[in-house]
Amino acid sequence: MKSARQLHAARSLSRLGESSASRGPLLGGTAALRSTAPAGLLRTTPTRERLAQRHSTALSLQRSYATQTTSSPAESSSSIPDISPEDAYDIVIIGGANAGLALACALLAKPTLKETARILLIEGGSLERVRTWTGEGPWENRVSSLTAENVAWLDSIGVWQNIVDKRSCPVEEMISVWANPSPDSTPSIHFPPLGRPMARMTENTNLQHALLKRIDQVGGETLTIRENSRVSEMQLGPGGRWVGLRIGEDAWVRGSVVVGADGPNSPVRHFSGIDSYGHGYETHAVVATLEHDAPTVYPNNTAFQRFLPTGPLAFLPLSPTASTMVWSTRPDHAAAYKRLSPEALTVMVNAGFSLQEQPLGLLNAQVLGADASGTPLTAEDISAILHNLPMPPVTTEPVVLPQRVRSIPAKSIASFPLRLSHAEEYLGERTVLVGDAAHTIHPLAGQGLNMGLADVRVLADVWESARQTGGDLGSLTSMADYPRIRYPANHLMLSTTDKLHYIFRNRVGPINWVRGVGMDVINELGPIKKVLMGGAGAGAGMGQKRRTEKEREFGRAYAEDRLDGRAGGWPNAVADGMERWRSLKGALSMAAGMAGDVARNGLRRAADALEKR
Repeated sequence: MKSARQLHAARSLSRLGESSASRGPLLGGTAALRSTAPAGLLRTTPTRERLAQRHSTALSLQRSYATQTTSSPAESSSSIPDISPEDAYDIVIIGGANAGLALACALLAKPTLKETARILLIEGGSLERVRTWTGEGPWENRVSSLTAENVAWLDSIGVWQNIVDKRSCPVEEMISVWANPSPDSTPSIHFPPLGRPMARMTENTNLQHALLKRIDQVGGETLTIRENSRVSEMQLGPGGRWVGLRIGEDAWVRGSVVVGADGPNSPVRHFSGIDSYGHGYETHAVVATLEHDAPTVYPNNTAFQRFLPTGPLAFLPLSPTASTMVWSTRPDHAAAYKRLSPEALTVMVNAGFSLQEQPLGLLNAQVLGADASGTPLTAEDISAILHNLPMPPVTTEPVVLPQRVRSIPAKSIASFPLRLSHAEEYLGERTVLVGDAAHTIHPLAGQGLNMGLADVRVLADVWESARQTGGDLGSLTSMADYPRIRYPANHLMLSTTDKLHYIFRNRVGPINWVRGVGMDVINELGPIKKVLMGGAGAGAGMGQKRRTEKEREFGRAYAEDRLDGRAGGWPNAVADGMERWRSLKGALSMAAGMAGDVARNGLRRAADALEKR
C-alpha cells in the first residue's frame, strides 16, 4: 500500500530524462516550476538524523513511479525482474543537458572512479544535434555566463579545449550597472578589469557539445549514454541497496545511486519525496540576440545591466557585432514586447537602455495600450512617440551605454517565467539532486549554470573520496559532505539574488536614497568590488598587475590608494571614511571566504589580503 505522498508524486511526475530542447529557453538555469512547500528562504541543511529517519522509513515501502498518462500508478507499478550484471551500474545520471554531462565529465576526471565505477547517463531525446554542432549559423538565445572559476575547472578536466572559441566571448569588465529613478540621480557600479576575463559568455549548446566530445574522448568502458530513452518507472530495490529503473516498456537497469540532473520539474526529486520551496517573481525574461556595429573605441567585452522598476535589462557580449539580451520584466510587458515586430522591439531595447525612467514608463504605457487593442505599435509609431515624449533635463554626467542595437533576428526572440526555488534537501534514498533539479534562481546575477557546475564538482570530489575508502556511493554517509558544502553556498546565492531583485526594482523614496548612496560608496571601494566579484566566481586571476590611471577611473587599484575625488561630494568622503573603519562585520556577507578576515582584521587588512591573491 502506497502512502498518500507516494501516490501524489506518482500522479504528478513528468517524463524523466527530458531533452534540453524540450525545456525551452533557459539562461543561467532559470525556469518556472511549481513549489510544493511554503515560500521563504529560512531553511537549513538537512540533518543526517532526518535523512536516516527517512531512509529507515523507506525500507518498508516499495516506491514506484510511472510516466505513462494512460495508466494509473497502481497499473504501472510492477515487481522488479532479475537484472543482469551488464545492466547494473554504480551511478545512473538522468538528464543529458549541461548539468548531467558536466557531472559525467567530472566523474571521468577522477582516477579511482574512472577505473572502478560503471556509469550510465540516460537522456530522453537525441544528442545528435549537439554532437554534430559546428559553431556556424546564427547565435542561439540560450546563453550562459561562465565564471572564471568554472572556466578554469572545465579546462582542468579537459572540457574547455573542446569549446568553439569564436562562439565564446570574454567578459573583461564585470559589470556596469545603474539605476536612475530621477534625472539627477544615476548611481552606478563599475567592476573594472582584473587582468584576465572574469567570465565568458557561452552558448549552452557550445558547452554541451564540448562536454559530450570530452565524454567521447575519455569515456571508454566506464560511461555509457542511452539516448532516446525514457524512464517509465523507478523502484527502490530490496533492502534499499539500489534503485531499479524501467526504460521504455520492458528494459530494466539498476544503479547504486541515481542522480537527478533532470531540470526544475525534476521527476527524481518527486520520486525521492523531496519538496521544494520558493516563489514566483511575477516576472518573465525576454531573451534575444542583438546585432550592432563593432565598437570603435573599445572591444565588445563589457556586460551592461540596467535596473528598471519593472526588472533588470542586461546587454551581454557575444562577438564584436552581436550581444545577447535578457530583459526581465512584468508578464504583460514581456507578452507585448514579443508581439512587436523585430524592428519595433529594436527601438524599444534602445529606449530601455537610454531613456530616463519617467519617459520610458510613458512609452511602455502606450505599447501596452496598443497591444491590448490588438494593434501592436510599429517601429515608426514608437519613434514618433519618442520624438514627442517630455524629456526631463539631465543634471548628472551621462552613464556609459552599450552599443546601439541595429537589428534583432526574429527567431531569437523568446521568453520564460522566472522563479526562485530550492529543494528542502539534496539527498534521498539512493538519490541525489544537482543543478536546476535542486535550485532555480533569478538570472540577474547569471549564476544558475555556475551553481550547477559547482554542485557537480563537489559531488565528484565526494564520491572519489568515498570510493578510495571503499564506501558505498549511494549511502547517506558517503554523500553527506555534498549537501554540507553546497546547500549553504547555494542558499546564500539564492537569498542574496532574491533580495537584490526587490531592492533594485523598488522605487520608494528612502530606498532610492539608500540604494544610490550604497552604489556610489561601493563604486569608490576597489577592494570591496573585488570581494563581490570573488563571491560571484570571478576571483580567478585576481593577482593582476597595477592598473594605469586610465583604468583606475572608477576606483582604487590598492587599498592604500587615496580616492582621487572623481565621485565628488560627500559620497567620496563616506567612502574614504569607510576605508579607515576597522570593524566591518557583516558588510562582506556575500564573500563567505573573506568574512573571517573582515571580522578579525577589518577592511584594510582584508583588502590587502585580496591584493596578494
